[in-house]
Amino acid sequence: MIAATAHGLRYADERGGQIEGIPMLRRSLPTVLPWLVLLAASSAAFFALRTQVEWDRALQWNSPVGHFWVVSAAAITCLLLAIAAGVAAFRAENARVLMLSLSFLSMAGLFTVHGLATPGVLVHSTYTGSYSGAGGYGFSARPESAPAIWLFNLTGLSARLAVIVSAAFLAASTVEWGHAIERAIVRWRGAILGGVVAGLVAYAVIGLIRPETVPAWLVGSVILAWMTLAVVVVLGTITAVRYATGYARTGQQMFGAVALGAALLVQAQLSLHFGAIWRGTFWLYHLQLLAGFFAVLWGVVLEYSRGRAVHSFTALTVSGAVEQLRSGLTEPILTLTAALEARDGYTLGHGERVAAMSVLVGEHMRLPGPRLRGLAAGALLHDVGKIGIPDAILHKPGRLTDEEFGIIREHPGRGWEILRFTFGSDVESMVIRHHHEKWDGSGYPDRLIGEAIPLEARIAAVADVYDALRSNRSYRVPMTPDEAMEVIQKDAGSHFDPRCVEAFLAVQSQWERSYAAANVAYIERREVPR
Repeated sequence: MIAATAHGLRYADERGGQIEGIPMLRRSLPTVLPWLVLLAASSAAFFALRTQVEWDRALQWNSPVGHFWVVSAAAITCLLLAIAAGVAAFRAENARVLMLSLSFLSMAGLFTVHGLATPGVLVHSTYTGSYSGAGGYGFSARPESAPAIWLFNLTGLSARLAVIVSAAFLAASTVEWGHAIERAIVRWRGAILGGVVAGLVAYAVIGLIRPETVPAWLVGSVILAWMTLAVVVVLGTITAVRYATGYARTGQQMFGAVALGAALLVQAQLSLHFGAIWRGTFWLYHLQLLAGFFAVLWGVVLEYSRGRAVHSFTALTVSGAVEQLRSGLTEPILTLTAALEARDGYTLGHGERVAAMSVLVGEHMRLPGPRLRGLAAGALLHDVGKIGIPDAILHKPGRLTDEEFGIIREHPGRGWEILRFTFGSDVESMVIRHHHEKWDGSGYPDRLIGEAIPLEARIAAVADVYDALRSNRSYRVPMTPDEAMEVIQKDAGSHFDPRCVEAFLAVQSQWERSYAAANVAYIERREVPR
């Protein structure tokens, strides 16, 4: 059996083994169990300390120096992230990656001030007071000196600013800025970055030299504390959900890492809001922030080790389902696609358009992320079996004989044989094998009927035919959108699953605006043997 690899065509093991030279084609989802365990443990620790006050008190540790080093570790982690994301933002000229960099940078800068202003670090103090009230920062014991009071206010304000500014920039990284705004941010990215750095430096210098300038009411206001909590929870949750959705679609580590970081940022704010200084919740807040940003840093390190550091950041800014799924495809899939297009002029862009339509339909039918990923890869490679068809048949300009058409009809089975052992699930291979099956059982290769045909293959069947009708051929011009839609609707219940047709009709106009190729000329890229 013939197959394509990054180095050309090779033969498959006729006994059904994995083809030599083709690695696993789908980027499988890294296990989420450690992440879920971390989130669950963090949540459980918070609720345990909130409900069991004696535990919270038992974990009290009056250590300004320990606080300084924990905060320093978090600040250094964020600074490294800010540098990595900043380099990616400037290289890729990407506004949303710049927002990520500013999120990490603001946390690094404000947390540095938060650590340095700890009473007992720059100014000697034996202060052992505690916060009073939920979210309050008032004193329940009197510090030794006025400088300690001022630094305590600066510490509290810096903690609040760190989470709220970081959460705001994180949320901004998920926003699809308009073209004009995106271009303006990219053009002025140096000035924006410089302005943020200048602001952080000014805040640090003024705060540490003149801490008495921080109004006590900013730190002690319960209303402001609740407002901070509300803003961070809303922004952090939105960010976590959006990046988690991207992770489910692409399987890329960075999506999951940032989602985890945003979720832990929300949990940290809850611990800060309801905690008491030096007690268990106080230290939990700092550990949650450290764990969240370290998770993102670990994702960067993994991608850097694969030579994909810049790409990993820019991929985070892809928002549409089709684009996210495309960014999750591995290099071998893209190599196979290029090999297929090199052999058949008609397939120029056909696989990508079918994949785009399939994803839009699948998303409308509420397929979960992993199935959408499988559908996208399978639809992209649905004609891969044509690689093994002789050029004389594949490029024949005239009508095919019955024998030649029979060979063409072998391509779903050929494709399935080539790739059935190279995916992380059965979805992709089922799309490749069954995209020519028909709802009434008259299709091929297995003449499956109705729901015996895998849903993803039923979706790809609609997308495949519609793009074929809308594309140029050497022997005809493309149908108009209305003409092609009429054909699809007429064949609902015979060729196509009526539910898939209904979903197709709902997204057809969106596909036409973004992916239609009616004006792409058919080019025969190889001379047909005579």
